[in-house]
Amino acid sequence: MDEFILRLLPENHEPQELVLQQHQLANSILDIANTASAYVFNDYKYRAQLVNANGDIHNLVFLLNGSNIQINYSSDSGMIVFQDPSFGQRIFKECYGFSQITLIFDDAQGTHFVQETEYIQVLVRKGRQNDSVLRMTEYVYKQNSDLLNSRKVLPRGMSGLKNAAQKTLEAHILLLEQISAVYEENYRYFKINSRFSTVPEERIDHFEKLQFVSRNTLQYIVQHPEELQKIQHSSGIKIRNYRYQPNKTLVTNNRKSFDIYENRVVLGFLLHLLHEVKRVQQELSRISDSIPQKPMETDDYITSSYFIYARTAESVRLLLQDVRRIQRKYTSLYYLYAEILPIKTAACSVLPRFTPMFRSIPQYHQIYDCAAAWFSKGVFTIDEERFMLSFIKISTLYEVYVLAKLINYFSGMGYTMTTSEKIMYPSPGKYYESTDCDNCFVFQSDSCKATLYYQPVIYNTDRYAVSGIGLYRNTSISYPKSGDGISYRGRYYTPDFLIKYEYPKGASVKYLIADAKFSQLKTVKSQEVAELAYKYLFSIAPVSKNDQIIGMCIFNGQSDLLWDSHTNIYDYELSQPITPRADIVTLTENDVNNLELHEALLRNTVGRYVTENPQKFVELPLPEIQADAEAVPPEPLCQPENAAQTIYKYPSEKNTLQSHSERDNSDKKAVRKKISQKKEVDIAAIALSELNLDKKIELQLTAAGYVTVQDLLPHKSKADLDNNVILNRKSRRKICARLKQRKVHLQ
Repeated sequence: MDEFILRLLPENHEPQELVLQQHQLANSILDIANTASAYVFNDYKYRAQLVNANGDIHNLVFLLNGSNIQINYSSDSGMIVFQDPSFGQRIFKECYGFSQITLIFDDAQGTHFVQETEYIQVLVRKGRQNDSVLRMTEYVYKQNSDLLNSRKVLPRGMSGLKNAAQKTLEAHILLLEQISAVYEENYRYFKINSRFSTVPEERIDHFEKLQFVSRNTLQYIVQHPEELQKIQHSSGIKIRNYRYQPNKTLVTNNRKSFDIYENRVVLGFLLHLLHEVKRVQQELSRISDSIPQKPMETDDYITSSYFIYARTAESVRLLLQDVRRIQRKYTSLYYLYAEILPIKTAACSVLPRFTPMFRSIPQYHQIYDCAAAWFSKGVFTIDEERFMLSFIKISTLYEVYVLAKLINYFSGMGYTMTTSEKIMYPSPGKYYESTDCDNCFVFQSDSCKATLYYQPVIYNTDRYAVSGIGLYRNTSISYPKSGDGISYRGRYYTPDFLIKYEYPKGASVKYLIADAKFSQLKTVKSQEVAELAYKYLFSIAPVSKNDQIIGMCIFNGQSDLLWDSHTNIYDYELSQPITPRADIVTLTENDVNNLELHEALLRNTVGRYVTENPQKFVELPLPEIQADAEAVPPEPLCQPENAAQTIYKYPSEKNTLQSHSERDNSDKKAVRKKISQKKEVDIAAIALSELNLDKKIELQLTAAGYVTVQDLLPHKSKADLDNNVILNRKSRRKICARLKQRKVHLQ
């Protein structure tokens, strides 16, 4: 079969051709970042065309980053029209960083194919979302850099070294600093008092300096008769009637030799460290040169991947500065010690023997301790993936961001973290991948013990002994995959988070299951809620009849609004609270000053169950009116040297800086607005069918999960209509007219 080409056709822009190939594992994130030449705009409308299809393609499935996109495919022309209920033709709307398209299809002979494109860079509009992602990255680096990569090699801070560092590159740098200090402090001792051995040394010298006669001395005298001269006394060599003695002969003396095992270790270990530092410096330089230094950008768009690895590039640059400084220090130390220990030695690359000299002489003992500390850390290697957020997808970064938020929430609410460990889950299947980082965090207070699990495994049997999780998967029936409607079999679940609450006096154990999605609220509602509710509320049960699953919480990381929010999935809930709970929490970094709001959001979800009786909801510190920040282009607050640090200021943020008189006026308007709202019709009671929309539009809205006007207009604003990709201009006008007739006024 000929090579397939996927031609992307953006509306009113030049087409772009992508070669389809068999699935290949990329060598590293850096390879992807450097070789990804294709790009898409996340808010463009797209169509696509399969070139060289020749009408032989059947059962085509279109996947974007592993998610099914609904399409209409013409086998005659190879044209692909996107009809996704959430994104319409803007299929890259919620893509960030890199994207990859996968096509699954059968040919005329029935052969099954899985073809995919290269990784595609996603260009997004410059604005708050990029700033939010950058601040998410900064937050995780600042709060707990170990969470960024499970292998714990990323630096913990932007400057300085910390004594708490473990088996990290930073820890090696810290140890190198300590070892260099030991060599510097002991230099004067080794210059004056270095231990040595005495070795015999033969040389030609005057006979008067001869101390004892050796076999070599006699041999030299016999072989050099020209050195003999007559003497007048009776000693010497008698030849006939005369006495002779050599003028010069072979003299043997003892001399100092510093070439002993311990000195070879002192100098050889220093040489080994110098080689290691040079090697690391070369690898860091290669990595630094490989990271794209500048993003691809236009006047309005910028490559979103840059905001993911910009912080990593800065960390590598700072590490490189430290390593270069240490290299200069070790080069100087080596030449100083080589001058006072004039011996030839090889690099000491293994732990030396603990000889009596190392044991008894303090200065030599300190060098041995340095070698023991260094070699106990193992081989000093750098894997470039470890310096990137091994998150090719923004979704993984968002998971880690939420994890850091949860850890900091419990730590800041009076809990003490008693345990941070890695649980080794027995592999339940071939597709399971365990985390390498700590995945179990235990917090203790007087009223509750809370255990936070990151990516736990919930088996179809009781595996409490493995992790302390008293839950099990109660059915093999899996949620139907999107597009095919087929239900598959499964044996385990791996939610992003699980929080276990244990109370004193033997009360029942409660579990809260949570997931993180880097998506808009409406996308989570239409595409994620049903599946997650089936998996975590219906398909999982406690092992003990006394335990309880109290709810499910979904965190979403995209929002068009400045302020984050809490959404109860049960929008028809009456006076009696529904259990188990099902909440969506919008958790972003859109606002710089979000600490108080995030504490309140987490307090109303994961914090409600820290006592046996659920805590009351607290009022969210939200403004009266939320402005649509995307309506006006952003103004840059500043433009530092590093473009990744650019933070944009939006007109909506000016509301927080208004004067007292302006604030009073806004309060009066808010009061009048509340009074007028009481007279308006409840839009949650208006069904979409009452608006008399076009039948096709109505069916698409219904399929996307919109039932009432409240679903369509969650913020009761015109921006809700403008952001809905299903509606066309005519439908938007008709909705506005129908609502106006019912005295419903949009903001």
